[in-house]
Amino acid sequence: MGSFRLDGRRVVVTRAPGADDTLPARLRDLGAEVLHFPAIAVVPPASTAGLDAALRDLRRYAWVIFASANAVEFTVARLAALGIPAQTLAAPRLAAVGPATAEALRRAVRKPDLVPADARGEALAAALAPEVKGVCVLVPRAEEGRPELTDGLAQAGAEVVAPVAYRTVPAEAESLRPLGDLLEQGRVDAVVFASPSAVRSVAGALGARAGLLARAAVAVIGPTTAEAARQAGWPVAIRPPYPGAGALAEAIGHRLGPRA
Repeated sequence: MGSFRLDGRRVVVTRAPGADDTLPARLRDLGAEVLHFPAIAVVPPASTAGLDAALRDLRRYAWVIFASANAVEFTVARLAALGIPAQTLAAPRLAAVGPATAEALRRAVRKPDLVPADARGEALAAALAPEVKGVCVLVPRAEEGRPELTDGLAQAGAEVVAPVAYRTVPAEAESLRPLGDLLEQGRVDAVVFASPSAVRSVAGALGARAGLLARAAVAVIGPTTAEAARQAGWPVAIRPPYPGAGALAEAIGHRLGPRA
């Protein structure tokens, strides 16, 4: 895919600054003006007891499996809080759902042993199926996480332990209302979503004005986010050929180009 400039384009990123700076940095490299409207906050669970118990007994697990970079970050943070070295997590085999999660794992611990070609929970479960029959696997997860990964692992014969590592909460509706004003004024060229929960948060905050998203190009990072956007009634204009912040920025540039 060729790379095109985004000079004069205004792109809204709904992920919180600092969650992953690769996307806004690449968009700015291409010349876009980036506006941040964080749609969700990622916070610790109400109780870490389940995760703490699993981390204190890591030797029990043949695999530790991550479906998001947030799961990596919160798991490593709990290890630190418990006084357990992060490198303890290097002993079991490690799996990551896609490139962003794999990179978070590489930075925090080591390169994962398995990353499926298709960054979806179902694909990760399918790739692990030959490896997990009769063994215990740990899947630190989001409180509201989708069941495809854990269900697929259980169907493959794994003993699955899936404690909650974090949860997402919607942003305050008031903080997202200015986005509706910008859309109404035609001052946004693209709105970028990196998770289904961000889609649902924006749709809920805008309420009756959620249809204004059709005035901009809706860009999504992967298939589950695309499905959430479609359920919200928004046509998906941009989706990269493979998940990843850099690929998404390139896809936006390819689709929009500079403002004439």
